[in-house]
Amino acid sequence: MNANPKLMFSLRTKLVVFISLVIVGVCSGLSWFLVRQQADSLNNSLVDHGLNLVRYLAHNSRYSLITQDTDSLRRILEGALSVEEVVYVIALDPQGHPIVALTKGELTEPRHASRSSGLPLYPPASLAQEILSASSEGPTMTVFTTVGQNYEIVSNRGKAGSMPSNLTQPGETIYDFALPIRGRPPEYSLLGPLSLELQEAPQHQEGRNPISQIYGIIQIGFTNSLMRQSLNTTIWNVAVITLFIILIGITSTTLLANQIITPVRRLATVAGRIAEGDLSSPVIPESHDEVGQLTTSINQMTTSLRQREKAISTYVETITRQVSQLATLNQTGVAITSTLNVEKLLSTVLQLLVENLGFVRMVLVFFDSQQQTGTISQVTGISKEMEAQAKQIQIPILDNGGIDAQLLIHGKSVLAPNLEKVADRMNPHTLQICREVGVVSFVAAPLKSQNRILGYLGADRGAHPCTQEDLDLLMTIANHVSIAIDNASSYKKLEQLNLTLEQRVQDRTQALEEANERLREHDRLRSMFVSTVSHELRTPMTSMKGLVENMLDGLTGELTDRQTFYLDRVKHNIERLTRMSNELLDLSRIEGGGMQLSRLPLSVKDLATEAVDTLQPVAREKSLSLTVQLESGIPEISGDRDKLHQVVTNLVNNAIKFTKPGGEITLDGRLRNDGMVQISVKDTGRGIPPKELPHIFERFYRGESVGVESRGAGLGLAISKSLVELHGGQIWVDSNPGEGSCFYFTLPIQPQPSS
Repeated sequence: MNANPKLMFSLRTKLVVFISLVIVGVCSGLSWFLVRQQADSLNNSLVDHGLNLVRYLAHNSRYSLITQDTDSLRRILEGALSVEEVVYVIALDPQGHPIVALTKGELTEPRHASRSSGLPLYPPASLAQEILSASSEGPTMTVFTTVGQNYEIVSNRGKAGSMPSNLTQPGETIYDFALPIRGRPPEYSLLGPLSLELQEAPQHQEGRNPISQIYGIIQIGFTNSLMRQSLNTTIWNVAVITLFIILIGITSTTLLANQIITPVRRLATVAGRIAEGDLSSPVIPESHDEVGQLTTSINQMTTSLRQREKAISTYVETITRQVSQLATLNQTGVAITSTLNVEKLLSTVLQLLVENLGFVRMVLVFFDSQQQTGTISQVTGISKEMEAQAKQIQIPILDNGGIDAQLLIHGKSVLAPNLEKVADRMNPHTLQICREVGVVSFVAAPLKSQNRILGYLGADRGAHPCTQEDLDLLMTIANHVSIAIDNASSYKKLEQLNLTLEQRVQDRTQALEEANERLREHDRLRSMFVSTVSHELRTPMTSMKGLVENMLDGLTGELTDRQTFYLDRVKHNIERLTRMSNELLDLSRIEGGGMQLSRLPLSVKDLATEAVDTLQPVAREKSLSLTVQLESGIPEISGDRDKLHQVVTNLVNNAIKFTKPGGEITLDGRLRNDGMVQISVKDTGRGIPPKELPHIFERFYRGESVGVESRGAGLGLAISKSLVELHGGQIWVDSNPGEGSCFYFTLPIQPQPSS
């Protein structure tokens, strides 16, 4: 991956472009605003001038228009025509016909505002008729454009002073101002025209409206060509000033960007070299602003990076050494787990440690706690002759402060930087061997396992002194070796134990088979007893039930209420005993394998309806709602009709038993995606406590929350579970105390015949 990708746009370019766009946007917006304000001001001034002039002419030419004095009208209108913006002035009679019409002609050279008197310019004749037909008494303004002899209305006639909405039409734009002259009809007297002023507008008589009459219309046309020239001059000046400001702003922005970005570029170059690993290029600060502070920070960062690089190199060396040690420990662990032969194990481990951890020689000493002696078991790094001599040494272990006692009695490790300084604490035989092989410094760690000291492990680095790090490493290795030795010893003991364990297992197995045979015989006798007792009990109970029913029917005479009550209780308990006998008989058949299923195609709807119809009277006695809700399209199932009827009846009967009056019981059925039909019996009864849910399908289990009067033999649900499982289904329950219970069971559908 490229560490320094080529920049498409530099920071300098982005900064200059952004600030330039801001300057251009602000200047352009202000220029547009000024031009728009100037255009509105000129337009308003033109409208105000036109309105004032038309009012002035209407006032001064009123009597001349009434008397149709054309000379006076012409003089007045010529004065108005001398105004630079005025193009035409017209005085119209009450019928809209021109009395006096003056014009400067059409615009021939827009640039110099030259007009040709030979091409007269007048407003459309229809404007006069619109003014005469309008009810407004004030001045009106109409804006239209002229292209040759063609006219196009831009702004329709409206109230005086209203502004046109669009002045960008081609050709010359004319503002036509018109004011109708209204008043009462003059009342001429013998004085003639001289009395006109006195008679023209008499006071209104009380209760009478003055009669308004149009005497004529004064129409003045103003051109916007001069306004356009002025506006164009303004636009040109504003554009030049705006462009000048934009150029100055962009130039200043560029200079400022250069002043800011140049030091940043130098910092970026240095940062790139730092990223490539060159930490020898300091940057000289050229200012005391933020860039100068950043330069100083980069120099400090470079110094810190050099120091960290040196520290990292040291850490890498340490980590490399530790990784090598960990690899050796891993190999040691593999060797430990690969064999349980102690001699082979120890020889392999010591050889690995010498080859990979830098130790020159290693020794393994075993400790006999009963004899209080130490024996050298393994030595590596010395000659065969010296090794044989070392293995013959018997080291007596006495608690006299020696190194052997410190290791094998007190279990403490030893770091001896100098052999001669600890020579007085060593066994003479081992000291002599150490001197002969050239040991100058050594470390030793005890082998401890399960609070027992098995021996110790010693090592040296030849001519190099040993350190605390060497001791820590050796202690870690000693822990692994001690575990390996302990495992090997345990394996030997386990082998000896296995020799006697097989015989004991055979003896126990034979005894267990004999006990199982006795249990099977006991179970067979129990089942036979239960079956016999159940059969024997059914006959007397049937007889007793018949006798009690005869007494209740009055065959033995009239009974008192108390006698009837006791006989009802006797009948109820006889029926209960009969059910218990039947359940015991069914259980005996199921456990003895004598329960045979007569599988036939069976309709779930018929099965559910038959069970509900049977128990509907019992439900009505307790004021319970018992309904069937089956999903449409359920296929036939394969099962024993009587056995499944027993399951459904048992579940519905339990729901009736444990649901309070006014509750609801629903029998539901649907086809699942796995090809099984799921049937459920849901009630709104008392529910089952969570601690009883795992046991309700067990034989002879009766819940603690069930009253004594509602308890049975505890076999109904166990038999239902066995019957459902015999059909290849499952049964389970969901229940919450106080919210009711819902028992579910599944049955396989009838297999479809292959075509």
